[in-house]
Amino acid sequence: MKRRFFPFDKNYLLENAQMEQKDFLMNQMVEIVKEIYLLRYNPLGLKDSSINKILSTKNFNLEELSVFYDELAGYYRYRYSSNQLELLFDGRDHQEKYKEDWSLAYKNWIIEFSKSKYFLKAVLETAIFYPDNKQSQLAYSRLKNYISDHFGIKIYKYKGIVPMKIA
Repeated sequence: MKRRFFPFDKNYLLENAQMEQKDFLMNQMVEIVKEIYLLRYNPLGLKDSSINKILSTKNFNLEELSVFYDELAGYYRYRYSSNQLELLFDGRDHQEKYKEDWSLAYKNWIIEFSKSKYFLKAVLETAIFYPDNKQSQLAYSRLKNYISDHFGIKIYKYKGIVPMKIA
């Protein structure tokens, strides 16, 4: 991607920080969802075929979740947009600060989203149960709709992020 403006624009640095952490945070999201799902829907630790599949899967299909991550990252930049770098007095550079801020916000959002059983099921279907199936794409569509409803926005490929108009 070619940068058209200032290389030290806050949004460019934030986007770089988000992309550097992408694989780690997506794997962490699935682990958080697995843990919350098992605590909520299997508190006794009973095992059946679906629970065994959840527990035994270590390599997740992150293809559909990658787009979900990109949309959340874009919404974060939209919500906390500013091209002004702040003055840091703790010795860290801006990249470190943005990595820390983004990962904290991302984890908090995932925990908040995990209150919904539909979110939990969609992530598990996408990453574990139907990784190479059409149901994975349907689960991604449900995730996208969940974001739209939760934040009151629509994310378009070419228009970008647009606030929804509520009648």
